[in-house]
Amino acid sequence: MIRFWLGLALLGGSWLFGLKFYHEADYVTWSILVAAGTLLLSGSLQRLPAPFESAVAILLFIPVAYLAPAPYRAIPILLIVGMTLNLAPFPVRWPALLGSGAVAAGLILLCQALGILLYEAGTARSHEVPSLMAKVLQPIASALDIDAAVVGSTFTMSSMRKTHPLGATWEFLFDPATYCFFIGGIVFLILRSWSREHVHQRWRSLRPQIGLFVLAVVLWLPIRVGLHLALYMHRVLRTDFDSPLMVMGQFWSNWFQLALLLGPALIGWRIAGLAASSLELPNEVFMNLYVPPMISISLLRRAGAVALAALAAALITGGLYWDFVGTRKPGRILVDEFHSKWEPTERPMDTSWYGHLSGYNYATMYDYWSRFYDVGRLKIPITDATLKDCDVLVCKVPTSAYSEPEVQVIQKFVDSGGGLLLVGEHTDVFGTGSHLNEIARRYKFEFRSDCLFGIDSVFEEHFDLPLVPHPILQRMPDMDFAVSCSIDPQNSGGFVVMRGTALKNMPADYHASNFYPQVEDRPESRYGAFVQLLALRSGQGRVAAFTDSTIWSNFAYFEPGKSELSIGLMEWLNHRNDPGRGNLNFWMVVFGFLAALASAALAFGWDSGWIVMCGAALLAWSVSANGIAAAHRKMMPSPKAIRPLVRITVDRTTSEVILPKGGFIAGKAEGFGIFERWIQRVGYFTCRRSGLEALQGDLVLYLHPSLPVPQDYREALIKYVENGGRILVIDSAENTKSSANTILRAFNMSVNHQTNLSGDLIAAGYPTIQAAGVCEVVGGEAFANINGRAVGATVKQGKGSVTVIGFGVRFNDLNMGVTGDAVPDERLREVYETEFRLLRSLVEGPSATQPGNTKPLKIETDQ
Repeated sequence: MIRFWLGLALLGGSWLFGLKFYHEADYVTWSILVAAGTLLLSGSLQRLPAPFESAVAILLFIPVAYLAPAPYRAIPILLIVGMTLNLAPFPVRWPALLGSGAVAAGLILLCQALGILLYEAGTARSHEVPSLMAKVLQPIASALDIDAAVVGSTFTMSSMRKTHPLGATWEFLFDPATYCFFIGGIVFLILRSWSREHVHQRWRSLRPQIGLFVLAVVLWLPIRVGLHLALYMHRVLRTDFDSPLMVMGQFWSNWFQLALLLGPALIGWRIAGLAASSLELPNEVFMNLYVPPMISISLLRRAGAVALAALAAALITGGLYWDFVGTRKPGRILVDEFHSKWEPTERPMDTSWYGHLSGYNYATMYDYWSRFYDVGRLKIPITDATLKDCDVLVCKVPTSAYSEPEVQVIQKFVDSGGGLLLVGEHTDVFGTGSHLNEIARRYKFEFRSDCLFGIDSVFEEHFDLPLVPHPILQRMPDMDFAVSCSIDPQNSGGFVVMRGTALKNMPADYHASNFYPQVEDRPESRYGAFVQLLALRSGQGRVAAFTDSTIWSNFAYFEPGKSELSIGLMEWLNHRNDPGRGNLNFWMVVFGFLAALASAALAFGWDSGWIVMCGAALLAWSVSANGIAAAHRKMMPSPKAIRPLVRITVDRTTSEVILPKGGFIAGKAEGFGIFERWIQRVGYFTCRRSGLEALQGDLVLYLHPSLPVPQDYREALIKYVENGGRILVIDSAENTKSSANTILRAFNMSVNHQTNLSGDLIAAGYPTIQAAGVCEVVGGEAFANINGRAVGATVKQGKGSVTVIGFGVRFNDLNMGVTGDAVPDERLREVYETEFRLLRSLVEGPSATQPGNTKPLKIETDQ
């Protein structure tokens, strides 16, 4: 029936919406497509697994539905619903029909999920199809009378306006939606054959049906390419000559890819239907055919098959994701400054140096590393002697080449147990990629000379943690890249730690001083998934290659995920490979597939056993995946501080003020990015947290709190303060939705938002600054006032303290210099000094605000 094939098309296209492949996940649209596909598949299976097997499978799928993340959780839910409807004794027929559709949809989505993960992993490594496949593009273009040629992996078309060098990529020739439809069609044909009521009709026509279905998809692919080319050239020719060409969007349009599935669905329906009807036999023929006896499977054999299915899933999961953390080393890190003049580490961002370069360096990261490791700088050529007492070598954005002897020394250092971090940047700027590739090629991978941008939002590359994070990422929240290049893993055998999706790349623009290309619609762009962090082992040592140096600059280092990533890298590289490990992951995968084959052999003849084995395998996968993540955290704990550090937590439970993303400060009144960033200038470190995780560190900072405060959070906050914690609440009259008083009520303090004061802010030990939009603070011991009314006060409770200021508007981005690159004049410098002394007084005590204990108001700039 045609509706079955349309249902397959909807399920195949749904993954573009359920996963972040070209665009951010849209779970609403995905849910609608999955529901519609399930309804269209209703009644597609003539029979479902037997009651006993269905009941056992339901029990196995229930914990999977709890453990699996979205959108994969829909798979066990559909299977549970489908088999439950099948088991329940409804007096009408439609629940059983719907149940068969749910079971079919769940199993099809399961196979598609595995397939799309393989597709994403494969295309991230290389988007280009083999040259032989690429050559089929030219006759397709010729048939459409398009002037075109194929050279390597580039398919170039000509128009009156310009040439269009499109990539001969997997996404173009065999897109993910068609790929998922292809997988779904094969699974559907197998399920239909199994579900036939008459035993003689089950498998006899399966092979020709699959063969003709494969032929249908193969025939559709050139038609699909031709439709793309024709539409592309039509849009090019219809674009006004003076208007920019913005015609690439069709290649990553989810809806257009979904619409194109109508073609293979119709072809697959007709061909599969013809195959089935041509091989049907009259009923009287079946009466004379030999019926093989049913095979009786013992309970022990069935249990063995199920156990082996679970073992196979656990072994394959372990082989793909388990990382043997190894033995920790002393933690002696050397940062190569000899080959790099970019992102220096030597001059800190303090309270006297301002300007662009004060934020565009690695001094904060170097300082932060030094709190956990023994860190030093390398300012001479690399030799065996210079690396003698080194555990991890950091080669960051080199601006000069490594000599052949230096590369050999580095390779020897890694093989003998050293850790090597290679930090690159977009477009081979300053030659960084070329210089790093002198080392990287020894490990059979390369930094590409490209620049990655988000498809949805050009300058936003949000990275979502994978299903099973590598130990490097185990304590990292979701993170935003700035602009990176990509890595070509080639045949390095490395593990892809960070694989970004919904991205497109652009080649370097060598007419620009920093090689940064103009952000425009370009046909040569590759799109989809890219490798952004690669980790591999060599000998007893390890190598990690990262592609975005910018995110570790002072101005972005303490944004979510970035400091955690750098520490995760250092800690993983600071481990030595255990001897005898060898290719254990490889053998786990091999034995996993052998266990799967053994499971299938034991289950041969068990008519409904496949659903139980499927449930056992999914349960083993979900438990193994969560167990591996937990084991990684236990085996590689966070490093312990060896030097004192002060950590200030910026609470995001109660505050929604604008904070920097990708290092960008918008300069708006609702933003407090400069205030947050300037905390580094007094030698303190920041982090953003929400929920109970925010109640840690030396000081919790509340910036214009305006969100509801949960009861359990308030109770935990009281305990935090009583046990020695300190909090700073920054509010003002302009915070009209303030929830500050909900926080302060337990400490007998409040902020009076009925007041709106302005004038000179007077506080002992602080500069006198002008402030407006100030509200009065009630309770506590006042330390700042305007016109004699308290606008800043502190109260001690237990071992801790609570401080409130009502002049927070003076610290918003609009009033703090608009951007982080501002060089302050004398008045603005006094505002900065007020922040510095306020923070010091809370962390180090009131004496820190005394003029004799502060630095002079001397301003240094980049010049």
